[in-house]
Amino acid sequence: MNQFLSRYKTLLIVLTLVLSSGLQVLWLSQLFSAQQRQLKEELEQLVSKTTQKHWYLTLATFDKPKSDKRIKQVFLSPEWALLRQAFDNMRNTGLASSMRIESDADSTAVTLHLSLKEKLVIKKKGVPLTAVTGYSVSQLHTRDSLTLEAIKKEVAKKLDSIGINTPPYYGVYSYNMSSMVYNNFPKGLKPAFVSGKYVYGFQDHFRYQLCLVSIDGVVIYRMRYYILSSMLMMLLTGAAFYYILRLLRKIQVYADAKANFVRNMSHELKTPIATVSLALESIQKYKLGNEPEALENYLNISRHELKRLDDMVEKALNIDKEINAEFPINFELYDVQTGIQQVISSMQLQFDEPSQISFEPSSEPCFVYGDPVHLSNVFYNLIENALKYTGKHLQMEIRCTCDTDSVTIKFKDNGPGIENLYHQKIFDEFFRVPEAGNIHSVKGSGLGLYYVKQVLERHGGTIRVKSEPGKGSSFIITLKAAS
Repeated sequence: MNQFLSRYKTLLIVLTLVLSSGLQVLWLSQLFSAQQRQLKEELEQLVSKTTQKHWYLTLATFDKPKSDKRIKQVFLSPEWALLRQAFDNMRNTGLASSMRIESDADSTAVTLHLSLKEKLVIKKKGVPLTAVTGYSVSQLHTRDSLTLEAIKKEVAKKLDSIGINTPPYYGVYSYNMSSMVYNNFPKGLKPAFVSGKYVYGFQDHFRYQLCLVSIDGVVIYRMRYYILSSMLMMLLTGAAFYYILRLLRKIQVYADAKANFVRNMSHELKTPIATVSLALESIQKYKLGNEPEALENYLNISRHELKRLDDMVEKALNIDKEINAEFPINFELYDVQTGIQQVISSMQLQFDEPSQISFEPSSEPCFVYGDPVHLSNVFYNLIENALKYTGKHLQMEIRCTCDTDSVTIKFKDNGPGIENLYHQKIFDEFFRVPEAGNIHSVKGSGLGLYYVKQVLERHGGTIRVKSEPGKGSSFIITLKAAS
């Protein structure tokens, strides 16, 4: 199970992100549909209440009756809207029915009349179904036309307050909805919202219907906070997974590098142990106690190999310090040229016969404030790298110059060189220049140059490289001179 998760962790994270994004999109889609339905219900109520209101306003103008408050209470109530809708529906199905409005100075009476007969009597065209005492037909036609204009203006105003800026279209239908009397629809109209047909007026009993081309903009605007929160959640989820993925990769790289370091170190530890064992065996076998010169030579070899063994063990113990660069720095006055000469002397025995290393010191002493141990390790790492990658034909030149402000040290070798693409990357943690087939024939942990850069930066210095494939490499160190 762990191997499966380790191998397919990237795929699992991507699938999780896709699934999370899909769920967010699905949730927003459902929310959009719900908000759209809610807006349509609001628009339906808007048209219904507007037509009801203007029907009442027309009724309330008859002789300005004193019972206007009661009229408003009745004819603007939802109960009257339901009653009137039921009455209109029955009347539209062919039931004999009529509505009479009588008004005087004291009161207004509205009578709804239903007549159920065995044979329905359909009134002839032109015979009105509404009778209003004291008003002529022409006056009622005028009132109905004015009511339509008032409804159009109020609907447009309310739509604007909601946030719908698209032009409203409307249709006027006959009372029984058998035909359209008038509309302002453009050609090819595909409305996003169509209201019901609501009765207005007294004489003709026309029905008003609202059509809107688009309402999605208002829905999206109402959902803006949901959309922003969803986008923020997806962004944070993606960032969290990205951080986790980078952390997992870093941990994996660290684990691989540490495992490689242990393998390489285990192999390298065998060499000094084998050399010391061979030297001691030779002393015992050939009884070199009687040959002081040979005995001293073998003892020097043993001491040197034990010193190498001690350095490698110390390096293995401090591997975490090198990785995290949290090692302590003890600043003191340090002679750079003397330190370089000591490093060259201690490493000279590791060079094969053809290899040569030369040092060109400055005529003036070069002092810096730094840690002698870590600065010596910097020089040791640069020389050791050149020896690793060049082999027994190494030709290295070390040159030191200084002035009142800085000390510059240049390490130049005749190695294979480094492509310009990797000049900055070679100082990254665990990075190693890839060889053919991405196989590293030279053993290493990828921490040497990273450690060098960290030490120099802790000393306020810099390191840069000049190199081309096949033309060797030059590492140039700059440190602040001691004043």
